[in-house]
Amino acid sequence: MEQLRQDVHKFKERNTEIVVIAPDTMMNAQSFFENNPVPFTALVDNSLEVYQQYNVQSKLISLGQRPGLFIIDKQGIVQFAYIGAQQWEIPSNAQVLEKLDELETLSV
Repeated sequence: MEQLRQDVHKFKERNTEIVVIAPDTMMNAQSFFENNPVPFTALVDNSLEVYQQYNVQSKLISLGQRPGLFIIDKQGIVQFAYIGAQQWEIPSNAQVLEKLDELETLSV
């Protein structure tokens, strides 16, 4: 999340809103975000309802909750989806920014 925090301005330059969803209890998430403030929206999904809607599953072989990254346009349509097999598998910020640029080019 540190890398995302460092590049938040690059996402803002592209009129992109970042939302992270924590698959945890409100108390644990609040404690984490108090100790690790982020310059973007953080939501708690204690029941994993959002994770299930986007088919991001918790698997024993991935040592817990798998990571998911989605680009959703203003109409609510998923334009890009990535679900990692392990907790540490997630596209780099550079890859996500490149995808945002590509999507912007397609919409012009």
